[in-house]
Amino acid sequence: MNASSSLTTSSPAGAVSAVVLDYGNVLYAWEPMAAVAGYVSADDWEEFVVDGGFLTWNERLDRGEPFEQVLADYTRTHPGRPDWAEILSLYRQRFADSLTGPVPGMAALLDDLLGRGVPLYGLTNFDAAPFERARLLVPQLECFVGIVVSGREHLAKPDAAVFDLLLSRYRLQASSTLFVDDSAVNIEAADRLGMRTHHFTGVGRLRSELIALGLLPTPDRH
Repeated sequence: MNASSSLTTSSPAGAVSAVVLDYGNVLYAWEPMAAVAGYVSADDWEEFVVDGGFLTWNERLDRGEPFEQVLADYTRTHPGRPDWAEILSLYRQRFADSLTGPVPGMAALLDDLLGRGVPLYGLTNFDAAPFERARLLVPQLECFVGIVVSGREHLAKPDAAVFDLLLSRYRLQASSTLFVDDSAVNIEAADRLGMRTHHFTGVGRLRSELIALGLLPTPDRH
């Protein structure tokens, strides 16, 4: 992503009263190849992702389909590439290694928002079982008002239905809710529903936006 051109904030009237944050690459870095590094070459991984359609199959896991079913369908769809099925299995087995570390500055930002009493929510495309382990990597999630996980709901971004579920479950008004995500497609989906949005490229731009919205104080210049 180009950090110089990705700040996007919709502009309905009214103050922001809640912030909704994505997990992967907003709160915690997700790099799928890190799960198989040393086991699969970079070229083989790239072929698996592009020609083997990894991201499309991964979306099925995000929607809560059992891994065994996804793997069986993948094997049947690619009968001439048992190596791809092996890579998919290895990725799943070593998934924890794809979460490579906290996004710089976000822990402090969450602490600042929580300290100001800003209601925080999560909306993440994530397989339900791995998320229960991944959430422990971001302790502040325990202070979130609520978290919608795609794998639990069998709905995933950018489907409007998962945004509607979030808004209705927690009685949020779209026009006063700020949605933060690193995916332009997800940002566009939230925009269409009238949510305030911030296309995440780093903590600096997000902090600046939150200060401009009055959710964080202006720094003391003395």
